[in-house]
Amino acid sequence: MQRDLEKLSDTEYDVIIVGAGIYGVNAAWDAALRGLRVALIDKGDFVNATSSNSLKIIHGGLRYLQHLDVKRMRESIYERMVLMKIAPHLVYPLPVVMPTYNYKMKSRGAMLAALLVNDLIGLDRNRLNDQHKYIPRGRLISKEKIKEYIPNYENSNVTGGALWYDCQCYNTERLALSYVLTAHDAGADIANYVECIGFLGDGYRVSGVKAKDCFTGDVFDIRSKIVVNMGGPWVDTILKNFNGRQLKKRFIHSSAMNIIVNKKLFNTHAVGLSCPYQFKRADGTIYKGNRIVFFVPWRDCTIIGTNHLPYNGDPNGYRIKEAEIQQFLNTVNQAHPAANIRRQDISFFHGGLLPMVGTTPHTGEVRLLRKYGIYDHLREEDIDGLITVVGVKYTTHRDVASKTIDLVFRKLGMAPPRCMTDKTPVYGGEIAQFEDYLKDANNKSGLNEKVMNHLVRNYGSRHTDILSHGKKDSAKMKTVAGSEEILKAEIIHSVQKEMALKLSDVVLRRTDLGSKGFPGDSCLREVAEIMATELHWDEVKINKEIQDIKTIYSTSY
Repeated sequence: MQRDLEKLSDTEYDVIIVGAGIYGVNAAWDAALRGLRVALIDKGDFVNATSSNSLKIIHGGLRYLQHLDVKRMRESIYERMVLMKIAPHLVYPLPVVMPTYNYKMKSRGAMLAALLVNDLIGLDRNRLNDQHKYIPRGRLISKEKIKEYIPNYENSNVTGGALWYDCQCYNTERLALSYVLTAHDAGADIANYVECIGFLGDGYRVSGVKAKDCFTGDVFDIRSKIVVNMGGPWVDTILKNFNGRQLKKRFIHSSAMNIIVNKKLFNTHAVGLSCPYQFKRADGTIYKGNRIVFFVPWRDCTIIGTNHLPYNGDPNGYRIKEAEIQQFLNTVNQAHPAANIRRQDISFFHGGLLPMVGTTPHTGEVRLLRKYGIYDHLREEDIDGLITVVGVKYTTHRDVASKTIDLVFRKLGMAPPRCMTDKTPVYGGEIAQFEDYLKDANNKSGLNEKVMNHLVRNYGSRHTDILSHGKKDSAKMKTVAGSEEILKAEIIHSVQKEMALKLSDVVLRRTDLGSKGFPGDSCLREVAEIMATELHWDEVKINKEIQDIKTIYSTSY
């Protein structure tokens, strides 16, 4: 997969997708798989913004029962199963535990009812042939059992607990990149670091986009019959001053932050804990309530989230503030005082911008937008050839992308062919029984088990693409400084085959060198020098790339 801007400017496409977040990359794959001529561009790297901010949970939608939103719950359960099927190396079941308390909505009776409805709605959730993807029924557990799952948890209101199953994604960035690679293999033309700076056409008809190479500043046209704006928090920025017209605002920003703690607080189960929440109203009175904090075991760490706040700034200037981390840390320690998490235990933090409806004046809580939006600008603003999509949930990205491409076909005057992304394995997903495949790969590889597990869980059936680099040069099979599992071959492969153009592309998205925290100076130096050989960087460029990535691990004050 190579970045070919000349081809982008020389080709007329059926559809250009602007924005390579999790929604955009899946839509590009879907469109290409259904036979459309597709271009996908993003002003940054693939899934470099909000889509990279995740608890790594693929939700089945149990929480939607409090709004009696059975339709969304059903969609979520189905999409959870689909992701296990098309990306078996990346998505797997995760048990979740939550204490029950002696108040209404979190009582044993309420949770039992919720679990029963959840199982009923998801009655067909186990249609996969891989027994390792089995989702058991939810059940209540005793007060004594809760103490086993959540050691040293003290709360006098606890009456027992509820246990159910969702799914976890081993590497959300690799899942998204799998869509990109599969879309490319299906014929899509793809380029990162290409910004949409305007539209071709007039005020009432779109015929493509004006694009800018973010490295050189060169501006060029990309022509297409339809443009799909999937820019996430930037959808309004993309639409701003559309050919002299001011369009309706589609995205009200709120920030979402998760933190990574460099210790495993719970071994196998994600845990949701209630903690006190206070809000000072404008009249000086205090609202007192409760909120849920989730602790998710991931690798040898714990991801904790999510902290939601309103955000009124420019999305380009969004950064996590140190005060936000400190405030959320206080909340987390109230939820589980025995965890005693200190600031130095936080190895990394993820932040992103989600669409909200507003805040609740009574409680001060962010009210997130509950339903995605697919907006045909012809209907609402008499602009033909333009669609804007606002997604709200990671789990259902494939379903929303499918509905979007259905609309693209209708606007092209064609009946939509059946979407096949729910049946087609992604890059690396050609695996029938994952645990058996992993065991067999370990037996055949000759590499140590830690390295092999890492390769198979990240690249799936395409881990052989990485191993092929070692056939010509065995030195490429050595691990990178500071890592026990990531090979030098992965760095080279990222540049040669996966369009990695910056150090951060490799450290944070092509590999997981920096996913849990700062990987160390020696690691950054070695990776930068490997990339320099491939991309012809000089020492000045190497130092700049290293400095740029260090800022990612710092907060603003």
